[in-house]
Amino acid sequence: MLKALYEVVSKAGDKMSDVSKNSILGIIDSDAGDNDDNLNIAAAKLLGALIKVLPADAAASLIKSRVLTASFTRASVLGLNAVLVESPETLCEGPFSETTSSIIVQGIRNPQPFIADNCILAAGKFLLTEANPDKSVEGSKALIDALATVVPPGSQVDTRRLALVAIRTLSRHYYDDIIGPQLPTLVPPVFASVRDPIIPVKLAAEAAFLALFRVVDEESAIFDAYMAGPGAELPPQPKRSMQEYFKRIALRLSQQAKERREADASGGLGLSSDEVSDERELQAIGKVDLGENVFGSE
Repeated sequence: MLKALYEVVSKAGDKMSDVSKNSILGIIDSDAGDNDDNLNIAAAKLLGALIKVLPADAAASLIKSRVLTASFTRASVLGLNAVLVESPETLCEGPFSETTSSIIVQGIRNPQPFIADNCILAAGKFLLTEANPDKSVEGSKALIDALATVVPPGSQVDTRRLALVAIRTLSRHYYDDIIGPQLPTLVPPVFASVRDPIIPVKLAAEAAFLALFRVVDEESAIFDAYMAGPGAELPPQPKRSMQEYFKRIALRLSQQAKERREADASGGLGLSSDEVSDERELQAIGKVDLGENVFGSE
């Protein structure tokens, strides 16, 4: 039923009466179930579609009470992601922009893995969407700092992996505006994970490390500039270790990545299959398992 309502609201919601919209909101409330993630995901996506077609005042009220709340619930973080997919301008422009960023930062640092993981996904959506007009160091610093704090060992495995996926993807889209100027914040925690014993984290860290220095395209140019600048302030042992890793491993990995990208570029976009997977994962609502979609094929 929720799936059917979503199809109706997303395609013809602007033609619905206020009574119908209120009825749908009542259905979302009656079907809310914190222990059923599939149900919560369906309800969240329906809420996102509904907010898009509600009058501004009504939408703002729902956002304040159900989406941008520091009393995190599974429903609220799923709703946050859904609105960022269905109606990103609602949260990225105007009065909600700073609050959205602040809530996401708090959520990334939440001790509950479900909250943290979905707020990392929300950070990716918030920074990547074209609806966000502020692609700057100032506008992204708090979110980048939060992502960097959960990368090192100590956080949950998938929390670390998702943060690395977000860093890598942001490097591909907004390197000059967001990532490049914040290398001093990002490089140490990412490098600390490139030899992690947990393979998914290690692989994600390797990919993020290559992206931070754009090794596939620039080879050693950006890395050399970093080591002559911020990297020169590193303690001797980490500095030497990073230089050796770059020379012995990163350059070899970059050649493999270049060959893989050329071999399986998707849809003519020049993306390798793992980069496409990263994009899909960051746009997920609740289910980060690639290819799993509570609404079926789209």
